[in-house]
Amino acid sequence: MLKISAFAKLAQTTRRTLILYDEQDVFKPATVSPEGYRFYNYDQLYELSFILTLRKLGLSLDDIKQVSSDNDKKSPNALLTNLQDRVDDQIYDLLAVKQSLGTRMAAVNTETPLHRDQPYIYQHHTQSFWQSATLHDCSRQQIAEAFSKFYKQLDPLVSINGKCSGFVLNLPNADAANFINAPFRLIKEATTPISNDFITTIERPAGNYLAIDIDNDDTAICNGIDLLHQYVMTHKLTLRGPLWQINMNEDIRLPEATTAVLRLEYLLEG
Repeated sequence: MLKISAFAKLAQTTRRTLILYDEQDVFKPATVSPEGYRFYNYDQLYELSFILTLRKLGLSLDDIKQVSSDNDKKSPNALLTNLQDRVDDQIYDLLAVKQSLGTRMAAVNTETPLHRDQPYIYQHHTQSFWQSATLHDCSRQQIAEAFSKFYKQLDPLVSINGKCSGFVLNLPNADAANFINAPFRLIKEATTPISNDFITTIERPAGNYLAIDIDNDDTAICNGIDLLHQYVMTHKLTLRGPLWQINMNEDIRLPEATTAVLRLEYLLEG
């Protein structure tokens, strides 16, 4: 037979855990000496391993006592079925996390060339985004509250999947003077259809876009919009639709911790 410390070491647990399990009638020693020393048999290791696994999966000591009980076969079976369902849910969640992290890593490892403070034209494919309700106040408080509500109604893993995010602004003709007061919506690249009172889907059409990559602060954004406007005037171009403000490095978390670089984009007519 094994003393409690030796048995705990063999089972890769602690002496304190074994004492607790004994006191809670979860797992008893094979015998206790008149002096109060606990002793265990080698073959008890299998039962203890099962109990430790159940604890790791989140079962309470009371649940484990029911599972281990021989007095009521129906109740333990129900608990084990419930446990199996919980394990299946954990597997599903972990696979979803793995997929989201894989998508994010792929996005991180795909370098997008930046054109700092220099307008350029490039071709973009059709892209769908989830969008929040329209906001008219760009204060930090409202953006933070809208951000929290927006991502809460999306899948919890959406915020870490590395997909494109940012804002879409109702700012026709690259008019920087109206940037601060322009109505806007939060956007996140869509992966599944969603439609509710707060989230709808918007499509960014395929075509040629006039873009500029700038630092993420209001002064730089206004300067970037002015550079786009000057480019349009010089080259006699016509802009279509809203201004797309895309995060280039990281998904936004809070207004105080946004991405370092933004891409401002307008679809070109024709």
